[in-house]
Amino acid sequence: MCDSPGDIIDDALDFFGDVVDFAIGWLKPDIDIPDFGTTDFDNTEKGILVNKQSNDASIPIVYGERLLGGTRVFLETSGTTNQYLYVALVMAEGEINSIEEIRVDDKVVTFDGALSDNTQREVASSDSNFYKADPTVEDSSAESVIRIEPHFGTDGQSASSLLSTLSSWGSNHKLSGIAYLAVRFKWNQDCFSGIPKIQAKIKGKKIESYNSSLIAQTAAYSTNPAFCILDFLTNERYGKGIPLADIDLLYLMFLKIHEYHQLIFLHKQLVLMQENITWLLKQQEVHQWL
Repeated sequence: MCDSPGDIIDDALDFFGDVVDFAIGWLKPDIDIPDFGTTDFDNTEKGILVNKQSNDASIPIVYGERLLGGTRVFLETSGTTNQYLYVALVMAEGEINSIEEIRVDDKVVTFDGALSDNTQREVASSDSNFYKADPTVEDSSAESVIRIEPHFGTDGQSASSLLSTLSSWGSNHKLSGIAYLAVRFKWNQDCFSGIPKIQAKIKGKKIESYNSSLIAQTAAYSTNPAFCILDFLTNERYGKGIPLADIDLLYLMFLKIHEYHQLIFLHKQLVLMQENITWLLKQQEVHQWL
């Protein structure tokens, strides 16, 4: 009795799955981890998205891209009726690469231009959530209720010109080496019900990488895990501060090349399996006519 085409496919896929599991097992061992419920890591992940107020909270190091909240290190009102709320929100260690998106109270904000370093932006007129008329003023025109000024966290960044309109924020308030947002909200009861929650999707830390000759390259955005680990190991401000001379860069480069070739090997195996399955199906179709 001949196997059906479906049985042949199942057998081939099972065999391929065994091959892949065996290969990946060398890269990532299968460890049985019991469920202990909510962990400190889970709580930390949740805390990354909220807005805290503190003067001694830890500052995250962001490698790659992620959405995060921040820590309010400055909060002040101004105006004859306290209609303006000024906020300095620390996001991460700098220098980061870019800010891709801003959310206020879980709503994505559309601004009138790119969120560039040390550049003020207003809400675009196309944004229906935060470009509104004041409901308490008759016949008032729609306007931006948010002004933002990102700072990417260079060591030589200047003080925020947005916050410097206040006497309490001076030229020495640079937050050097820290990526933060300077924000001014204008009160509008149709937009806010309290202190707004701010979140940013950022492309994080610029880090040094090395070429095949082990020559350092200019710091740039990277998601390469080997170079992210290397940055943390060598950084003296937020990392371990290990001298570069004590780290085997050849080993890190080998890991990078090894992982790449492992992926190439698995891809070739997949292509070969697909070709074999196609051949077996054709043989089965011919056999049924014999």
